[in-house]
Amino acid sequence: FDEEWSAFYRLLKERGYKVVRSSLSEGQDFFEYEPNEWDIFVSNPPFSKKNKVIKRLVSFGKPFAILLPLSSLQSQRRFDYFKDDIQLLSFDKRIDYHTKQDFINVAKGNRFASAYFCKDILPNRLILEQMKIYERSLK
Repeated sequence: FDEEWSAFYRLLKERGYKVVRSSLSEGQDFFEYEPNEWDIFVSNPPFSKKNKVIKRLVSFGKPFAILLPLSSLQSQRRFDYFKDDIQLLSFDKRIDYHTKQDFINVAKGNRFASAYFCKDILPNRLILEQMKIYERSLK
């Protein structure tokens, strides 16, 4: 789901990680494509496809961290995926996101809480952290 401008992609590369990214614009559909080698999946997937994304991630059997609305935690469809394995990284504030209309400034005052839904990454099932602001242009 990540283009070259993605904050995930840019920050992880800056920190020295080998990052393999894929996107629909380059003909790589997440639901059909899998890189030859990878260890951990990190992304902000389309919220409208979260059930399908989670099902696919679980099928890989590898660690992941995906940013989703906190309300995603409550769902009969996701319960079986979450009940035993899911880990949650949540924050003291709501996350501000860039919009398709503005890649330079983040939109302040988000209406919904977000959290990282993880598998086999965090030391505990629930971690609460203070938000560290990452305010950078995506251009």
